[in-house]
Amino acid sequence: MTVIYSILSFILILLPLVILHEFGHYFSAKFFKIKVLEFGFGFPPKLFSYWSSKKLIYFDNNLNNLDLQKNKSVYISTEFKNDKEFINEIFYDRKSSLSSEVESYEVKVNDVYDNYIEVKEMQWSFNLLPLGGFVRPFGEDDSSHPDSFYVKNAFQRFVVLVSGVVINLLLPFVIFFFTSLFISEEIKSDLIIVDVNNDSPAFNSGLKTGDKIVSINDEKVYNMNDLQRVLTSNLGNSIEITVDRGVPNPFAKSWEQNFEYNQNILNFIATPRWNPPEGEGALGISISAEKSEIIQVENGIFKSLSNSYDSVAELVSLSVNSIKAIFNKSTNPQFSGPVAVGPVGISQITGSVASSELSLKSKIKVYAELISILSLSLGIINLLPIPALDGGRILFVLIEILRGGRKVPPDKERIVHSLGFMVMIFLLILVTFQDISRIFNSPNIVG
Repeated sequence: MTVIYSILSFILILLPLVILHEFGHYFSAKFFKIKVLEFGFGFPPKLFSYWSSKKLIYFDNNLNNLDLQKNKSVYISTEFKNDKEFINEIFYDRKSSLSSEVESYEVKVNDVYDNYIEVKEMQWSFNLLPLGGFVRPFGEDDSSHPDSFYVKNAFQRFVVLVSGVVINLLLPFVIFFFTSLFISEEIKSDLIIVDVNNDSPAFNSGLKTGDKIVSINDEKVYNMNDLQRVLTSNLGNSIEITVDRGVPNPFAKSWEQNFEYNQNILNFIATPRWNPPEGEGALGISISAEKSEIIQVENGIFKSLSNSYDSVAELVSLSVNSIKAIFNKSTNPQFSGPVAVGPVGISQITGSVASSELSLKSKIKVYAELISILSLSLGIINLLPIPALDGGRILFVLIEILRGGRKVPPDKERIVHSLGFMVMIFLLILVTFQDISRIFNSPNIVG
């Protein structure tokens, strides 16, 4: 059953992220009057498609032997004359269109008239592999058609290429805003320090056994997840830890607390470590989570906006620190998990959440954070100058600008993107094998 949960939750999380990314490309392309030939949900093989975008295309009387039938797909080459689009050449199958040197595109005939036809020139395809999506603009690599991507100026092409990334980078703000506004449920635990290591940041700051952690940098810390997230995002930075100092209760029974709390609120400054000694954490403390309960935290619009910004800033900081940890060989236990997680690993994480005993609201909050992490990762990765990705294509646009408008020859750019695509497939396969190996060797994907 967990496998089914894993597959379904993975699809429900990743597919919308990629589709929203592609809608960014689609709407910006339509804004600049670029012909979009296909919007694909999932990857081929194609299951079925729906045609849209009706358009009138004219033909001259000297274009003989036309075999145009309603609801039949044909491939046409067109040109503009007197602000009207005319058929230049027509092909009745894909093989003929590909073998010709003439630039053509597929349309579906909707109706036929004396000197023009009504066609649908864009298809919404629904494909077998639900792992993403794609937008296929007309004339992406090389074209002279005025509605093609290739002939648009550098600024317009840059906007179309970067628009998907912008959607992915903005989405976490929206997700965190609405989860903060509408999901008021929080799991709250008393976080009690049960041990302080000698010569650790906690020891040197004055923290003691029995201290109850209340907040860090004036932000409430409700549970262990909050504590780990705040510490990991502030490695190497001084933080202010607010605690309620416990008073030892030497006569406590076995079922009673060893410390009593009388709102003796104290503040301490400490710096979480990148490289703690083996067996220790960033601060050098051991924590016991006691009296766990579900509480309601009401947030208004302005507080939710603030929470949204803080949550995204924290995610970015966590991501940056994760990369830093690779280069400085951090011994922090928070970085003991896998460096990269692929589709199989993500599906295992989502399946574990779906099949857990968390309440529905708690699951939604976990999924919201996971979706935000994936959306940010998708946006940042696509922005990197990697061939075959948006960032690689953006790089060629920037090179064109630096060369004073001279484009890199299309055949050379095509070779670079093809090689980049093969490298990406290889890396995907490698990460997938690592995920599968990790599943068999350890039940916990996050280490």
